[in-house]
Amino acid sequence: MADGSYAGVVIDRVSSALDRVFHYKIPDELKDKTKPGMRVLVPFGRSTVQGYIISLDETTDIPEQKLKAIKKLMDPYPLISEKFIPLIMWVKKEYHCLLIEAIHCFIPPGIRINVKEKKQKVVYLSSDYAEKVESAGKLSANMKAIIQVLEQEDGLPVRELLINTGASQSSISSLVSKGLITVESEETYRNPWQYETAATHPPVYNDEQNEAIRLICAIMSQGRGTVLLHGVTGSGKTEVYMKASAEALARDKQVIVLVPEISLTPQTVGRFKSRFGDRVAVLHSRLSIGERYDEWRRIYNNKVDIVVGARSAIFAPLNRLGLVIIDESHEDSYKSEKRPRYHAREIAEMRCRMENAVLVLGSATPSLEDYHKARQGEYHLAEMKHRVDNQILPEVKIIDMRQELAKGNRSIFSQSLYSALRQTLNNHEQAILLLNRRGYAQFVSCRSCGEAIKCSNCDITLTYHKKGNKLICHYCGLEREYPKVCPNCKSSYIKHFGLGTQRVEEELLKLFPSVRLLRMDMDTTSRKGAHHDIIEAFGTGRYDILIGTQMVAKGLDFPNVTLVGVIAADTALNLPDYRSSEKTFQLMTQVAGRAGRGTKPGLVVVQTYQPDHYSIRLASRHNYEEFYKREIEVRRQFRYPPYSHIIRVLISGDDEKGLINYANDMLEWTRDYISRDLVLRKGLVEIGAYPAPIERINNKYRWHIIVKTDTSEETISGYHLLADALLEKFQSEDINTALDFNPLSLL
Repeated sequence: MADGSYAGVVIDRVSSALDRVFHYKIPDELKDKTKPGMRVLVPFGRSTVQGYIISLDETTDIPEQKLKAIKKLMDPYPLISEKFIPLIMWVKKEYHCLLIEAIHCFIPPGIRINVKEKKQKVVYLSSDYAEKVESAGKLSANMKAIIQVLEQEDGLPVRELLINTGASQSSISSLVSKGLITVESEETYRNPWQYETAATHPPVYNDEQNEAIRLICAIMSQGRGTVLLHGVTGSGKTEVYMKASAEALARDKQVIVLVPEISLTPQTVGRFKSRFGDRVAVLHSRLSIGERYDEWRRIYNNKVDIVVGARSAIFAPLNRLGLVIIDESHEDSYKSEKRPRYHAREIAEMRCRMENAVLVLGSATPSLEDYHKARQGEYHLAEMKHRVDNQILPEVKIIDMRQELAKGNRSIFSQSLYSALRQTLNNHEQAILLLNRRGYAQFVSCRSCGEAIKCSNCDITLTYHKKGNKLICHYCGLEREYPKVCPNCKSSYIKHFGLGTQRVEEELLKLFPSVRLLRMDMDTTSRKGAHHDIIEAFGTGRYDILIGTQMVAKGLDFPNVTLVGVIAADTALNLPDYRSSEKTFQLMTQVAGRAGRGTKPGLVVVQTYQPDHYSIRLASRHNYEEFYKREIEVRRQFRYPPYSHIIRVLISGDDEKGLINYANDMLEWTRDYISRDLVLRKGLVEIGAYPAPIERINNKYRWHIIVKTDTSEETISGYHLLADALLEKFQSEDINTALDFNPLSLL
């Protein structure tokens, strides 16, 4: 029986005017079937709309005569588990989104567009086949072949049966008419993992791995908790993840494993599939809608126990969650840039708290905030300071590109990197080259007037792509032809400058004409399955050098890679971001970790114009602890996280002058609100309104209000209330407002 006579329903419309719960009567004939989390059809105004039940209530404040009744239950079961409803309410409150936007995170992809189960025709021997076969008359050779196959393996799809026997559809039709076989329409699972994986067995763990596993298992036995697994690259963190997962399964618990990039998913899924077989499901945005829907249903129906995926997999509907693992937990890609602007780690922490599960954050370069929490005792700390089998970390050479220029070397490659590449190729080993930039060149500029060609929609330079000879904006997607003359001064002295992955590829072919090159960036991985194909091709030795952007820096494991070259280590250092040094250190350390993971020693060549910067210098020494000490003092001095909490209100609109006035009005209102509240006033560190570093994107001007507060729970709670009031006060059809607590970027 249902627990109430009234259903609290959230209407499936993204509208702030509808951001509340509407009550409906539950018809008598539906009372035994109605449950929280179910999708329903309800009357709303003059139309019928979809909604989701989030409560069943015995009473309501709405007069009985004004209440309407639910028209239909759209599914035979709840799409959202009742235990997720408190988490949905928390997401709404924490990320200041609409209730329906929070709900959308938890429902299966494709359900709102009514994706259907995939059907196929399956052939079976008739139940009375033995009695009928004698009287069936003469059978053709193809018909006999079909019978023989079905006697060995009854219940085969029509297509597979025809391929195995060489028969035609007419042979099947004849056997059906004789009553010897039946053809049934059955659902077939859309399997996103079409690759064979050989079974593997756990290795012999070293002391550091055993200690990390022991800690995780001890916390699992006690209940919930968070472990920061700080292990150098190549220390065997993935094996710790798999052993901890096996221990969770032995306790009849289930596991979520998150990876930061879709490019890492194939390797991680492959490893978990090889150890746990069909107990593993995969969820990420590159799957088709049908594949994601089928994977979601496998998870929902308890057909799997481990889910591997990117950020959104944290919402997987596992019923017995016992362990969440976030690999490369420092990565920014775990933060959603669309509403709700959630961070997967924060969702994981709250989910583990609600479901009594253990959270493991794994990284060779943990975020300063996470490492600070571990040092303060908020997280349990497990450290793995050595590579598996005591392999040595790669040697790192820092090359001062200013000196290369002084010597007359204007090539992309320093002499050291060129020599190392030649030696690597001569040894039949492999190399990875990192350039944190797509395209052929960074920008196109006029040498007469100095004008750089910018996007007409955004306040950034266009990137030159040699394929098609086009300039492309990597923010709004605008494309334009390469100009023959400068749009500003009409000079013909216009040329592309800087470099991108395509340019590196071209220059390498000039130096090493027979080299086998592979490029991995957003341009080459846009099609489905591209990540897996590139990783497999390089991993099996079909290519000598892999050129890529950030996605080649993380988690990939190629034993024959002995050289890593960083073309330009300064890219992130020049960003107007308080985390620029941290991002540089993390990227340098991560990409260096791709070298020397097999039996051969590794070498990393880092090219930079800032060789003395502490983030580059300490990354070359693999010295995270010293970097942490240096950087945490900078954070303390300037009151940046973890010593403060940052709130960003980003506004954008077509009219620059109107937007500035709007920003100043918002700033004045916020200051006035704070002045009238003792807690907010006491907790305020800094507040101001400024143009965003990228002042225009897609023809929208951008300003932001930055509020910096202390980190006390009372202060943060008060500022959440302020944020709600601000969003209610400032609503405009012409100006978009996006609010972000603890933004990862202020660009």
